[in-house]
Amino acid sequence: MIKKSRFEHRAKGFTILELLIATLVFSVVLMLVTAGILQMAKVYYKGVTESNTQNTARAIIDTISQAIQFSGGDVTATAASPAPNSNYAFCIGNTQYSYRLGWQVEDGSTPSLNQTWHSLVQAPVSNCTSSSAPQNLTTQVVNGRDLVGKHMRLSNLVVTPAGANSYKIQVSVIYGDNDLLNNPTAANASCKSATAGSQFCASMQLSTIVVKRVK
Repeated sequence: MIKKSRFEHRAKGFTILELLIATLVFSVVLMLVTAGILQMAKVYYKGVTESNTQNTARAIIDTISQAIQFSGGDVTATAASPAPNSNYAFCIGNTQYSYRLGWQVEDGSTPSLNQTWHSLVQAPVSNCTSSSAPQNLTTQVVNGRDLVGKHMRLSNLVVTPAGANSYKIQVSVIYGDNDLLNNPTAANASCKSATAGSQFCASMQLSTIVVKRVK
């Protein structure tokens, strides 16, 4: 009778069952790690989107507030019931703010449904009054400075008198494509919940009351 050497006993490899179990465990761990990375990426992009939207809304309200405080000129109110498919404007001294509500800013060669080249443009206009015609924001070339960034839309903009030499300003900025939004062209536009791509949607509403310091 031939005895097997100790080396031959130790040379045994893994069985097929052991390999299958090891592969299954590795696959589960890999899936969990991948899911964690995707979730972290989603949280990161959500934070960036919300931060950019908040910064844009804050910049708009700061720009308008400072103009009212220190321009020394007359302030005309925004439109009472603006339609999403029209251009409007209001004046602060000799500066005109042309705006278009509810349309997403895109710089592609051919903006599609509810998209426009510009949403809120600040430009100097001599003797600006409530009857001064707004700029056409659906054309590529305009005069002045854009205050709304790409992929964003101005969903609401209100500048109205709030008392003696004081004005109330309300600004709503939305980031996201139409399919990510409830009522995308309305003043109450909001992000859909539990929707794929929701990390690329954000909304920000700000309001303040400003007192004119220079007359």
